[in-house]
Parts: sequence; structure tokens; C-alpha cells
Amino acid sequence: MKQRILTSLLLMSLLFFALISEIFLFLFMISVFFLIIIETNLYINEKNKKFRMLLYFILIAVYYFLIIFNFKNLIFYTLPVIIITFITSLYLNILELKANKYKNIKAPQYPLIQKKGYYIATLRESSTLFFLLGIATVFFLYESLSDLKWILIPLMTVFSVDTFSYIFGSIFGKRKIKFISKISPNKTIVGYVAGISFGFAAFIILNLILGVIVESMFLLVIISILFPILAITGDLYASAIKRNFGLKNYGNIFPGHGGLLDRLDSVILVLVCMAIVKVVTV
Repeated sequence: MKQRILTSLLLMSLLFFALISEIFLFLFMISVFFLIIIETNLYINEKNKKFRMLLYFILIAVYYFLIIFNFKNLIFYTLPVIIITFITSLYLNILELKANKYKNIKAPQYPLIQKKGYYIATLRESSTLFFLLGIATVFFLYESLSDLKWILIPLMTVFSVDTFSYIFGSIFGKRKIKFISKISPNKTIVGYVAGISFGFAAFIILNLILGVIVESMFLLVIISILFPILAITGDLYASAIKRNFGLKNYGNIFPGHGGLLDRLDSVILVLVCMAIVKVVTV
């Protein structure tokens, strides 16, 4: 538990340090993009891996080029793609989980995908695009130090959800949640209730300290409830992908804790929602 919290704090510290300078932010985000591409090279041969990585790096280069030259309305083109790729991969995940009769997490578990080979590529690439474009919303949310609340609020909300759901689930959680047992067998009702409650509290407190992101109190309360739920949804979404591909973790960059995506899975969906809020309110 201590290592889990320290890992999350380390990642947030690196991001906040990167926000000091555009160069640091560029290097940090390029590193994140690179690791995401590496960790999503699932069930693909070496030759295709290299070609796939080249295509994604070209995509990233074009995207960053548009950001540098302040391409207007880029976020309006990006958000629909993020939403479509998320819905597509979520739909395939649900189909696979319904068809999945296996219990061995170490084996690939995509019975529907195995019948139609292109399903595996669709699930892999749609989820990868969602991860990459979702994390890239950082560029839209943060342009200067005056935008710090747009980054700090979602990150600290997710950190509160992850930390307290883990603590309370480990200590007090006895009742498992049956309908998600295929995806994440160790999740408990107590853990989720604690995570949502502390995430809600963190969101409200940060809005009071840093300034509210929306003027309407009704909308603020709705978003404060929505963010913790999205953090949990993002975690389950990534877990379903790993489950369907027979993986325990996306990587091992953090010994004992998995890969970068294992630490960012809860964050990405919340950042996307924050970008939508900023588009609508600013």
C-alpha cells in the first residue's frame, strides 16, 4: 500500500515539475506517449510492432505540431474521436467478457475475437487511441500556471479515489462486488463507497481553494459525484482490456505495481471529462 501511494505521488510530482516549462512538459508527455505505445503492443508480431510504433509516432508528431502552432478548435476534433474510440473498445470489451468462460488470467481470453481476427486489432487500436488522445487533453487543459486547477483538481480527485478505496477496501472490505468479479475480483463495496466519498470531498475542497470550474452549484455537485465514478470506470475499463488479453499488468516499469497505464487508467477518463467541462464553460 505504501509503495502504491508513493508511486502515484512520484508521477504527480513529475507532472507538476513538467508544468514549469514547455520543454519539460514536452519531454514528459513524449515519454508518456512512448510508454503507452509500448505497453499496448498486445498480441502483435515484431515486424508489425515496429510499423505500428512508427505510425503512432507520426500521429503524435502531427498532433504536437498542431498544438505548437495553436491550431484552433483542435479539441473539438479530438473529443469526438476520443468518445468514439472509448465506446468502440468498451463495446468489444463487454462482448468479450460476456462470452468469456475462462478463469485463468494468464491465458488470452477473447473467444469472440478469435473467431474474427480483425476484432483483436480493433480492440487494441481503439483503446490505444483512447489512451493517447485522452492523456493528450493535458495540452488543452493547461496552457499556463493560471490553468493549474484544471490539472490539479482531476489528478487529486483520482488520487483520493484510488488511495482511499484501496485503504478501506483492504482493511474493512469483506463483501466483493460479484458483477465485476471477472474484471477485478478484489474490489469491495466498502472500498468503492470510501473512494467515491473521499473523491467527492477532495473535488469540493480543491474547488473552494483553487477556484470553482463551474459557477452553477448544481453542476458543481453533479461533476463532483461524476468524477470519482469516472475514475472507477476508467480503472475497470483498463482491467477489462487486460483480462481479455490475458494480462495481469500492462508492464513492469514500476516493480510490483505494473506499467504506466496501470497507474494512469483511472486518470484518463477523468481528464477527458474535465476537457469537456472546460470546452463548455470557458
